[in-house]
Amino acid sequence: MEQQGKPKEITILALGGAGCRILRALAEAPAAQSLRLLAADTDAESLARSGVAENCRLLAGARWRGGRGCGGNVIDGQRAMAHERSTLEQMLSGSAMLMVIGGLGGGTASGGVPVVLSVARKLGIPTMFLMTLPFALEGHSKRRVAEETVKGELLGLADAVLCLPNDLLFSVLEATTPLAEAFRLADREVSRTVLALTAVLRNGNLLAADFGDFVSLLKRRKSYCSIGVGVSSETDPSVRIDRAMEELLHSPLLGGAGKLDEADAVILSLLGGPELSIGETKAALELASRQVKPEARVIVGAATAEEWRGMIQLCAVTVRLDAENEIVEVMHKSTERTPKRSRAAAAPEEDASQLTLPFLETVSKGIMENTTPVIWNGEDLDIPTFKRRNTVLDNGKTVVE
Repeated sequence: MEQQGKPKEITILALGGAGCRILRALAEAPAAQSLRLLAADTDAESLARSGVAENCRLLAGARWRGGRGCGGNVIDGQRAMAHERSTLEQMLSGSAMLMVIGGLGGGTASGGVPVVLSVARKLGIPTMFLMTLPFALEGHSKRRVAEETVKGELLGLADAVLCLPNDLLFSVLEATTPLAEAFRLADREVSRTVLALTAVLRNGNLLAADFGDFVSLLKRRKSYCSIGVGVSSETDPSVRIDRAMEELLHSPLLGGAGKLDEADAVILSLLGGPELSIGETKAALELASRQVKPEARVIVGAATAEEWRGMIQLCAVTVRLDAENEIVEVMHKSTERTPKRSRAAAAPEEDASQLTLPFLETVSKGIMENTTPVIWNGEDLDIPTFKRRNTVLDNGKTVVE
């Protein structure tokens, strides 16, 4: 099938060590050749392992950090990235869309988020963040940093935010799985998801998922996501759909097949080669949709590309909206300037009555009850003034006809 229109240039920016690991897995995929891949970190060794060319790397704060990283210090990470602001602007210039990947809770990624957001807003680039959250075993401090970054920076300014808890790995992988293998599988799944989302947004020559759909679902709404990816190269179309779906349901970052049924929203995408038909697309997406509850919002996209010839990739991103997600929206609106009202436009006349405070006739002196009274000019100062002087409280109503 022919590609329709000129593809949009999408930039993938990896922030920090976790981002560089994901980028390395992404760079190894042939389908990533159509993307602009960039990496930014304060750790020189991490950048060298990112899998991208040297001119696509940004060593932040090299003059004073010396390429040794920032040791998880968010302030140092932000300072290092802020020093490279002009370079970052040059690297991101010309992008039609920006997707930022990384792991929150550390120094470079959490500290670099506000700098990247500021640059992207200045250049007018729509920005999506796909970020992982720390394992529970990594401690409260890292999780707190991650939560503060999401609430304090991302939700208010980013166009779309997807947060992926690393703890999902524990729900599927066996306890005997080597730690290095677990991280490798996680990086692979995130990189596949990046390919799925960007391919549909960039091409969308079968079913296009508009970026506005992501924005309307995710903007200023705190959410947690899980990822399921299934790849199959079977020659029989019906068989490869079933195989891809089976692999999707057992993905290490999905957290079990039940995640699809629990989701408030699901982003489904299908990638295939030029031979992928609309019938096979319909069958695959209907099979995936049957796993989703009827009231869930579903965003669907499908695309074909030469590098996917002979194979398909089915991807599902489940989204659970946080119960507190509306708080951010309310806080945002409260900062907006409220137009002044004239006195005539104040509260309606029927609501203008003033409430009468329920003062009691006998007023206790509290802890001063059994103490020596404080007398001044013949008045007991421990008794409220309005009672001492028999003051009439005006509640705004006419008492005497």
